[in-house]
Amino acid sequence: MINAAFRLGRAFSHAQVCRFPRFDASFLLCFVFCLLWAAPGMAREPYRIGFAQNARIHQEARTRLEAVYKRAGLPVEFVPLPQKRSLLLAVDGLLDGDVGRIPGLEETYPSLVRVDVKLLDLTGAAYVVRGQDFGDYRVALLDSLRVGAVRGVLWAEKLMGDRPMEKVNNYETLFDMLLAGRIDLALGSRSSAEGVLRDDRARYGSIRMMVPAAYQTPFYHYVNRKNADIVPLLEKALRELHAEGGWHDDERAAETQATP
Repeated sequence: MINAAFRLGRAFSHAQVCRFPRFDASFLLCFVFCLLWAAPGMAREPYRIGFAQNARIHQEARTRLEAVYKRAGLPVEFVPLPQKRSLLLAVDGLLDGDVGRIPGLEETYPSLVRVDVKLLDLTGAAYVVRGQDFGDYRVALLDSLRVGAVRGVLWAEKLMGDRPMEKVNNYETLFDMLLAGRIDLALGSRSSAEGVLRDDRARYGSIRMMVPAAYQTPFYHYVNRKNADIVPLLEKALRELHAEGGWHDDERAAETQATP
């Protein structure tokens, strides 16, 4: 691409020199290179996007974003980090963005820009130990029970508001606390929580998911405002990929594998 730009600039500048003898050809060549550098995704390092490697919804978001950036013609690199750190580095501009978060994040962090076409759907659920008679899930339970969640799961923090909540680093620790009776109810993003429960049924077989869902929302990709110029390209790519029907909602796929 650079060689092509050089040849184009050289040929064009030669034509201009022939027409206007005093024209500065080096200025034109510099101008061509500046245009290429300014074009999103061209002649630049990959966009660095943070994601939580131990969160399955972030893994799914990463897989989809690989296709989105490729469709948009943008180079991308994914950086595995704890959920909260990934968010804060994107906020500070040390990363170019975060794979996915719930809507409204830009109100708390104005330096983030939402790519306003959903990436996927997020469902949050409440989990309890079998045999406990709490009935169906309802918000009022959060007032009377000891609740826990994985650190960085923002929808759980939003749902709890000012209520106290135990925070841990991963779902294994969260469910171990539930089994040990240190908390009464665990809040978890369904795709991540169900994956942990399926992977070790012997260990977590006595944990069940409550119905109805505790939280449901679209999941959006966010970039730092310094990269606002690529947002229209990403939105266009997302619309195209959704329209092609190649993606199946991960939460729907989990329906048939959910804990009864």
